[in-house]
Parts: sequence; structure tokens; C-alpha cells
Amino acid sequence: MGFVAPTVSEYLVDNYVRDTVRPVRGSVVYCKLGGIAEHSGIYVGDGKIVHLDGDGSIEVVSRRTFIRRLGGVNPALSIYVSCVDTSAAGTEAVAKRALAMIGRQRKYNVILDNCHQFTSGCLTGNFDNSDNFWWMVKDTAEKKYKVDNWRVWKAPKSV
Repeated sequence: MGFVAPTVSEYLVDNYVRDTVRPVRGSVVYCKLGGIAEHSGIYVGDGKIVHLDGDGSIEVVSRRTFIRRLGGVNPALSIYVSCVDTSAAGTEAVAKRALAMIGRQRKYNVILDNCHQFTSGCLTGNFDNSDNFWWMVKDTAEKKYKVDNWRVWKAPKSV
């Protein structure tokens, strides 16, 4: 029961107490995967995210597809957005790097070549980086773009 209570309270605070944001092109986005890991990508506009899928494909997807990891059984309800203070943070250069990678294939490995390495590559231009864990991507975003917090993506009314 200790696992569920913090997750529910965190969800309530993040979605109903803290301000939510809409991402800007080049924002880093992530969702939680069953409370044990995270999945990350880059927001490129029009409600779309570029990410590295589990089969090694770099593709552009909707919010819904992005969050429905683990064969659609991911219990995540929120996508988090990179922010500086209370505003979404991202750059056009990051969005362009992500878009340029669509259709490419990588030798996906859950530990050694994963979505986090792709996301960090979009931030830095170095897709052969060693940022294989979410905390490493967060650190890169903080250093390069002064990201200081992560807020829930405010869903459009139609979703």
C-alpha cells in the first residue's frame, strides 16, 4: 500500500494543485512507466512527440500513443514537461534535431540504447551520449537549458 499512496497523492498535487503547462517546440516530455521507470521524448508541436520506440524506431506519435507504453497497459495518467519557473522550456534547435531523426532505426536496448539516450541526443546533438537513465537526461536539461522543474502537460479540452 505504501507504493500506491505516494503515487496517488503525487498525481493529485501535480494535476490539481500545481499549475499545468502546455509544452513548446523542443520541450522534453516524459511519463512514468508503472512506477519503476520513465519514458522520454521531445515535443515538436501540434500535439506530437518524437521518441525512440521499444523496437528501435524513431517516430512521431500523439500524446495518447506516447503515454500508452508497455503494450497499452501503462498506468501513467500524466505527461510531464520541462520547465523554467512556471513556463515550459524548449528550443527550436532541439525540435529540429528530433524531427531530423524520424524514420531512423537504432539498436534498442532497454539499458544501453534507449529513449533517454535519444532524448539527450536531441538536447545536445550527440546521439552517442551515455545518458541511459532518466536522471541523466534531467541533469543534461538542467545544465544546458536551465530546466528547474517538471510540470504536467495541460491537456486540450478535446482530449
